[in-house]
Amino acid sequence: EKGRKKPRTGPPPPLPDRTGLGLAADGRASIMSGAQPISTAGPTEDDTRRSAALEQLARSFGLYEPEEESRLRQEVLGRLYEILQQWIKQTTERVMGADFSADAHVELFTFGSYRLGVHTPGSDLDTLCIGPRHVSRDRDFFGRLVQSADATATPPPAVPMTVCGANEESLYGMLERDGDVDQIVGVPEAIVPEIKMVFRGVEIDLAFVSLELDVVPRGVDVMKPTIFRNLDDASTKSLNGVRVAAYLFDLVPKIDTFREVLRCIKLWSKRRGVYSNVLGFLGGINMAILVARVCQLYPNAAPSTLLQKFFTVWDIWKWPSPVLLAPIVDEGLGLKIWDPRKNPIDKRDLMPIITPTYPCQNSTYNVTVSTLHIMKQELHNASMVCASIAKDEEKWEKLFERVDFFSLHKNFLQIKVTAASAEELKKWSGFVFSRLRKMIEQIEDSTAGTLHIHPCTEEFKDPQQDQDTHVLYYMGLKKAPKDLVRARLYPSQLSGKSFDLNAAVDIFRRILYNFKEHTPTMDCFVSSLKHKDLPGFVTASGAEEEEKEKKPAEEEEETKPAAEEERKKRPAEEVEERPEEEAKRARVDAPNGNGKASA
Repeated sequence: EKGRKKPRTGPPPPLPDRTGLGLAADGRASIMSGAQPISTAGPTEDDTRRSAALEQLARSFGLYEPEEESRLRQEVLGRLYEILQQWIKQTTERVMGADFSADAHVELFTFGSYRLGVHTPGSDLDTLCIGPRHVSRDRDFFGRLVQSADATATPPPAVPMTVCGANEESLYGMLERDGDVDQIVGVPEAIVPEIKMVFRGVEIDLAFVSLELDVVPRGVDVMKPTIFRNLDDASTKSLNGVRVAAYLFDLVPKIDTFREVLRCIKLWSKRRGVYSNVLGFLGGINMAILVARVCQLYPNAAPSTLLQKFFTVWDIWKWPSPVLLAPIVDEGLGLKIWDPRKNPIDKRDLMPIITPTYPCQNSTYNVTVSTLHIMKQELHNASMVCASIAKDEEKWEKLFERVDFFSLHKNFLQIKVTAASAEELKKWSGFVFSRLRKMIEQIEDSTAGTLHIHPCTEEFKDPQQDQDTHVLYYMGLKKAPKDLVRARLYPSQLSGKSFDLNAAVDIFRRILYNFKEHTPTMDCFVSSLKHKDLPGFVTASGAEEEEKEKKPAEEEEETKPAAEEERKKRPAEEVEERPEEEAKRARVDAPNGNGKASA
């Protein structure tokens, strides 16, 4: 119509800087990808002094791997590479014939914290094996075979598969028989299917991708977008881990500085209980992207300055504005990329941190309303601490104080996972842990966001029970801040102070029992506990860890008996867990034991 203004399209114009950081007032527009650095200033004497103190503290926490362990990792990777070459030649000869086996070859890549150079002693190795088209992930990598099924059944059953290693000529079978390998487990149904193993004491996660090539060339370029042609979703995700790790080095101005800051951020997130991408917190790749962005904004700054700026920038950032290291590009290969304009589901992302390589995706799709609120609180608190450190009012130790999770809440959910053996428990507990976020989402939805769910990132085991057959997870419950409540959606939920969580827990349990490798001996019990009902080994664990950190390393063994004796002296209601019969009866109970959650 004439006289009416056309609606404005595109992003809103930048707002004036009122932060003193060179950021827009909404913490968004001026630090999107492609923006110029905020400051190119180098370090001052005070910055250098604080950086030296920061590195010394990092070393005291054992963040740097000893040379001996580094050599062991290299030897293990070399030996694994030899096994892979032997496997691919045997597989190629069996599938394609002897004439093709001479040129058969696979490539082995590392990614994750090891590839970035920020791994810690004892951390696992993320690896990817790239093979040719005639190698099957199920048959040749995992060794799973198709079982015979009743063809007359209605409806027809899903294609049943054997357990991993049924094909003895598979890689899984070879590794299972190797004397250097133990605790091997296949996880073929994971988002990124992989073989988990311990190789000469080093934990390794090995994924596999079969390219559309007859022969994989030595030094294959994984950065070419065409490498994704005709790959399934699992292969795409596996390759993306390698590509992102490699590309990050091209995006940061100083790699050593980037590594120092990332080490500290990982330590901070673990100490504060916000390190778990699976639970909806930050993970390694998310933190690497956030650190890289701050390094771009302050390219010449010292590690101490960048650490402070990290918390300042992301404290005022207005989520869900996306964090981008590079422009999003569609290479036209038909792969889904993050684009909230075209994909409605992307609009629901709460904390989008976008991977910088094609296909660009949100690395924090697991974040929930509750976990985002917790992370925002921790970022703000850390920003305040860093401001005090910059004024020499506090020391770095203050930033890395361990959070006492169980002191933060009065009501809890206990998730007890049980299985018949250590191998079975590893598979089952890993699956349950990966689905805990679903229960958080179900509770948030069923209570209109009025209940705040705080998952604990640690796992526990009852010292009085078989360590190979159970594991415990915990979640804290409390009323959510008013700004997180979606009262207009579910006004009936707000009439009282209690909420029925049984429906949410039932849905969660149904999700669990869809696990394709589920057996009758795998179970999961969800029960409610008040703080006073928590088992003693849970509440005592935090105090014991703090005590260890205060004592020299050689005194650690002496503190364990004393701590155990102290635990035994606690009142029975603080030490003993509920009887097993009560746990089974209350497996879907909410915090007060009758289906109601009091907050």
